[in-house]
Amino acid sequence: MADASTVTLGDYQIEIATQFGPRVIGLRRRVGPQILASLGPDAAIEHPGGMYRFHGGHRLWAAPENAEVTYANDDHPCQVDIDDDSATILAGSDSAGVRKEITLRVDGDSLVVDHSISWQTESVHSALAAWAITQFPLGGVALMPIGGVDTGSLPNRQLVYWPYTNPADERIHYIRDGVSVEARGEHRLKLGVGPTRVRLGYLRESWLFTKEVLSSSVGTVPDLGAGSQVYVGQGFCELESLGGLEEGLSAQVTERWGLHPCAALDDAWAIVTGGNGQ
Repeated sequence: MADASTVTLGDYQIEIATQFGPRVIGLRRRVGPQILASLGPDAAIEHPGGMYRFHGGHRLWAAPENAEVTYANDDHPCQVDIDDDSATILAGSDSAGVRKEITLRVDGDSLVVDHSISWQTESVHSALAAWAITQFPLGGVALMPIGGVDTGSLPNRQLVYWPYTNPADERIHYIRDGVSVEARGEHRLKLGVGPTRVRLGYLRESWLFTKEVLSSSVGTVPDLGAGSQVYVGQGFCELESLGGLEEGLSAQVTERWGLHPCAALDDAWAIVTGGNGQ
């Protein structure tokens, strides 16, 4: 792939953009298909600070959503360092003064992905949270369990809706301990769960991608505490993880990724929930 570095980590083949990012633009098992979305130049957001191009793949944003910071242009070359069992992508300071870094490393049959954002300016800093977003082509099903420790008669979980989301949207399906979303159609929808983060999944063409948060900054999670989110837009579906807000100079979130052959939705739920999906 032009303007990209290719790295093999364990059984995973990964494409890393070198001219923008940090961005993972390709991911596959050696025997499977490329699973991440690839978007054209029209997939972009224009705002007073400039143009942000999505490109596709996996990206790192800063939360809470703020046009000047979140959508800061990152169409600049990245440094990519590769060794036997890891790859690190380091971007320079973006137009908002934030530097982003992603490291992928092998851990058994999965990948551990470290994300870090840090202010590079000397001015007063707003609190930021690391926001890890993975984009997929439409045509699959996103799986989002609704986690929570049993608290007896007290509430232990919440489902968060964005203003443009209709809870009765026919693409949203509710079961006792989770929500699935059909990734199709042109109308946007987004929902998230909290306060417990959950393992998210995306099932498409008999392959299931999973991601879960292993650790993050310990501050309050933005978006009403919805640390695990699913978004469907025109042309792609996203699985999103939010770390905690950090008042200092930097914030982190670490995910674990898996990619599994999986043909049936019931099997996908069992993998995502550890056997307690329905």
